[in-house]
Amino acid sequence: MELKKAVLSFKETYAQAMAVTAPLGSVVSTTTAAILYAGSSVIFTTFLSLLTSALWIYTLSMYTKKLASAGGYYNFNYGAWRSKKLAFLEALTEMVAYTLLNVVNVIAVYTILSVVSDILGIIIPSWVIYSIIGFSVAYPTLISFTHVKKLLGYVVTISATAEAALLISLFFLSLSKGIHFDYFVPKFRNFGDLATAYVLTTVSISGAGAATYLGEETKNPHENVSKGMWLALIIGGISMFLGTYAMIVLWPGTINSLANSNQPLFVEMIKYGVIAFYIALMLSINSLLASNIGTTIGAARILFNLARENAAPKIFTKVNRSGEPLVATAIIGISTAIIVVLSVSVLGITGAFTEVAAVEGVLWLLGRILDGFGAPVFYWRINSLGIANIVIPITATAVNSWGDIQSVLQMDIVQLLMITVFAGIVVSWYILKARKGFPGTLVVDENNNVITIDEYLKKIKALNVR
Repeated sequence: MELKKAVLSFKETYAQAMAVTAPLGSVVSTTTAAILYAGSSVIFTTFLSLLTSALWIYTLSMYTKKLASAGGYYNFNYGAWRSKKLAFLEALTEMVAYTLLNVVNVIAVYTILSVVSDILGIIIPSWVIYSIIGFSVAYPTLISFTHVKKLLGYVVTISATAEAALLISLFFLSLSKGIHFDYFVPKFRNFGDLATAYVLTTVSISGAGAATYLGEETKNPHENVSKGMWLALIIGGISMFLGTYAMIVLWPGTINSLANSNQPLFVEMIKYGVIAFYIALMLSINSLLASNIGTTIGAARILFNLARENAAPKIFTKVNRSGEPLVATAIIGISTAIIVVLSVSVLGITGAFTEVAAVEGVLWLLGRILDGFGAPVFYWRINSLGIANIVIPITATAVNSWGDIQSVLQMDIVQLLMITVFAGIVVSWYILKARKGFPGTLVVDENNNVITIDEYLKKIKALNVR
């Protein structure tokens, strides 16, 4: 009934943060979707995302230095606002956003296979494609049942760092074409498109915050979680920005043709030979799968902790011998599979990719907005409020709010329908179950014990008085 306590070090928190950041996977997934909205302005939006993500990680560090989470961001939400409703809203927002990112990454694997078929001039049998797609759904789910230390320490760390190295190498390769400062100036049709592109690129870079879900399992969580997030942001975020710039600069055609290309990175890589092409192919797919491992770990722990707080059925507290949430992890995998099948069947590959990605990005930032405005409130509650604790979170949250609001204003009927379904799930779940529980109230103390936030804040206030 419990997760493994204090088994992770700084290396594993970095691996979890880097897995969800997934710089190479992001370039071929959410960044590729962002190009459809903003064209070459995706360089500007990625740079803006990098800056605001740094402010966001600073905001998260404000929380994690004082409060170790037992289930993710929504514990911070409750620490600030003391509202079960808001905490539960964020819990489901994060869980659904992570699941939808899984869906987007699985669809991205399909688009990669389609591009490979076109570039190499071969016909990939349907059963091979469906088998790979099935593997892309099943693998992150099944491997997430492995002991979290082995999973993050051996499977994720090496692959995540290798993909960053590839993106940085592409950037140096792009320097042969000179530095194009004009690409840093945004050119867009309307603010809505720019905002949607910003939201999509921010989804990936700010994924470094996923380390916060490991508070219970991390030694000295108040330090190691923050260190893992910052290292992943520096390596993953910067390499993603450099890789995005390289992809735009190395494109042989017009920006319009770039926006109409499903996977421009592979069109570019084939120019440098089959070996380079296959290296990019394998690392990209591996990056997408590693990202889905990180999001599955995070989403499962949300569901697991909600069940401990009596805000979800108790069956989700069941763990396997390795201390991994058994039923919760399985549900995230099954949900991913169902949404992939439904969205592709109804919308087609391209439609599912862009529509699901847009909704996922909006939900992703919604949680950040609740936490961002809440950070100064939390510091006020523990009598530690300062100027930096006000200005930095509010600045980051203001930009995120702009991106989310503009994106919502230009949503099409399909995206609005998805948001409506999500809202229905939140309201129904809260009425039927969560209102009877205490979502957001469990946190982790310095000894990795799960206690109520009121008990823990008493300790903090007592130390501050001394």
